[in-house]
Amino acid sequence: MNKKVKVLAVILVVISLLVSGNSFVFAAEVPYESYTYWSIPSGQKSVGNKPMYETKTVISSTDIGVENFDKINDVCTDANGNIYILDSQSRITIIDKNYTLIREISEITSQEMQYAFVGARSLYVDSDNSIYICDTENQRVIHCNNFGELLDLILLPDSNLIPDDFSYSPLKVIVDKYGYIYVLSDGSYYGALMYDQDKNFLGFYGANTVKGGILSSLQLIKRRIFSNSAKQSASSRKLPYCFVDIDMDSEGYLYTVTGYTENYDRVAQIKKLSPGSGANILGSENVNFVDTKINTTYKVTGALNQNLQGIAIDDDNFIYALDAAFGKIFMYDLDCNIVTVFGGGMGNGNQEGTFMTASAITLNGEDILVSDSQNNTVTIFQINDYGREVKELLKLTKEGNYSEAKAGWIKVIEQDNNMQLAYSGLAKAYFSEKNYSEAQKIAKIGYDRETYALAFEFTRKQFVSDHFSIIAVIVLLVIALMVAFSLFVKKKHIKIIKNKEIHTLFSTLTHPALTFENVKDKGMGSLKIGGVILIIYYLATVSQSLFSGFLYSNYDPEEFNSLLVLLRSIGLVVLWIISNWLVCSLLGGRGKLREIFIVTTYSLIPIIISNILSTVLSNVLLPDETVFLSAISFVAAMYSALLLIIGMLKIHDFTMSRFIGTTVLSIAGMAAIVFLAIMIMILIQQFGGFVATIFLELQM
Repeated sequence: MNKKVKVLAVILVVISLLVSGNSFVFAAEVPYESYTYWSIPSGQKSVGNKPMYETKTVISSTDIGVENFDKINDVCTDANGNIYILDSQSRITIIDKNYTLIREISEITSQEMQYAFVGARSLYVDSDNSIYICDTENQRVIHCNNFGELLDLILLPDSNLIPDDFSYSPLKVIVDKYGYIYVLSDGSYYGALMYDQDKNFLGFYGANTVKGGILSSLQLIKRRIFSNSAKQSASSRKLPYCFVDIDMDSEGYLYTVTGYTENYDRVAQIKKLSPGSGANILGSENVNFVDTKINTTYKVTGALNQNLQGIAIDDDNFIYALDAAFGKIFMYDLDCNIVTVFGGGMGNGNQEGTFMTASAITLNGEDILVSDSQNNTVTIFQINDYGREVKELLKLTKEGNYSEAKAGWIKVIEQDNNMQLAYSGLAKAYFSEKNYSEAQKIAKIGYDRETYALAFEFTRKQFVSDHFSIIAVIVLLVIALMVAFSLFVKKKHIKIIKNKEIHTLFSTLTHPALTFENVKDKGMGSLKIGGVILIIYYLATVSQSLFSGFLYSNYDPEEFNSLLVLLRSIGLVVLWIISNWLVCSLLGGRGKLREIFIVTTYSLIPIIISNILSTVLSNVLLPDETVFLSAISFVAAMYSALLLIIGMLKIHDFTMSRFIGTTVLSIAGMAAIVFLAIMIMILIQQFGGFVATIFLELQM
């Protein structure tokens, strides 16, 4: 028996190795997670990727030879590569790029007095190596030189622009290349306080705005109409989220990051601010900069909610965002495309590259530094050769040097076929070489619809140009044959469709009132044909998902569910038929269940034709031409609705007002039937569990 178990275990291990593929190999390279996200029609999917960053070293107080750190709050660097570590007990430890101690600053001195900065949250080193310290608890920003000698204090300005109840708690500070100073105050939703070179207050710069929606608008209207004075005084206005970190790129643009947000607001956490208005110019309004699937993890100690607390921008304008709760670093390019995610810990940072409580992120050349306020360490990640190559290729692609990047992208895909940006870059390279067929092929693999559309447009033009004569002859020939056939049939009085039931079916499209009147009075129409129409409707709906052109399809093999399509198509039709029959039977409708079935199914013909046409045309139309598909779908839906209205009026002998009333009740009945079905399934499931529990108890 033990041998069998061992053999089975070996087999399972081998299978897991084969199935896991690249992900297993990647996981073995570094002791932490490394993955990326693929943008697919159904949303985003996380996949393992080849690590781009590795842990270079982890710095602690022991390594530097100083007293133990007491909660590292921030870490930053200067132009010479020196590292500045700020802990909460009024201490700045400065080390060089070889991690050798230069000096410690424990208080800021002036001729009059000394300034401690216990509880300071962050610091910033300017281009002249002077230091700005956000002395949060003392409500000031201390400006000193590199030896701790006071240069100035930035206090709460005396200005009419600042509200009376404003709490000045400096959280982050940065100085742009023109000498303007920006201070983020903890809990301030007005944006950054902006000062000129002489530290004169100019006003607030940038700010998040409250996102409004239909639901919030309806709630506001409800409160305005129905709330009394007591409720109004107790109600609170929703405020925008606050910035928690700020950084600057090589061109002087400021980037901000917003911390924890609710799930429904989890977009645009990172913004690039316009120099004048402070508006977001990053194009990130619909981008979620954290994991889209894992927003919250529940542990024994409580819930972990994703919380971006740090941001850093390198010289190539790649964005690095730090999720303090999960200890992950998210790397994005300037187009908000995710490149890689690495790190981790989720409060259990026991391995190199993971964190207990990640508190800050900064850059030192190509290195990424992340401080841990609980482990009191600074982890330094270094980029590896693969990561450096990917960054260089992304730069070349961004600059339009597609051909130069081609060989590199092919090499990247050979090393990691999970790098979606590589497929996009390679597709652009083929497109630049006018190899449109290969560009389409690669773009389709990488779900790059933009490049695919460009290549497809040229392919289509070339095809039409090469075969224009043949296409023109075929079109003219088809038109001529159709006209000739029509005239011949009319002249000879030939009846094309001799079957009475099929003739009734197609006459629905041209003479709906007469046809449905015959269905009621003469019993015309066929249940079999109606059933066939339902099946064709289902197949046309499935085909639209499976066979639509790449530019219009949202088909995902892993997410596609034919049963769900069945419920959305045939299920809804059957539900309408049953609900309408029940409602109209109670309210004096004359239509029988058979007649309702025939009218409803026959009315689906325009939608079926529309689905088939849309499926075919989606393979030859460009995204700019989607108006044609929209027009076809709209006309078909309106035509089907018109057929259904005419049919229901005829078989039930209703007036329009009565038809509208019964239709509303029928829709409500559909919802009630679904609700009852769900409740019955839940009761059956619970009863099954109850029976299983009793059976297990009896077996014990």
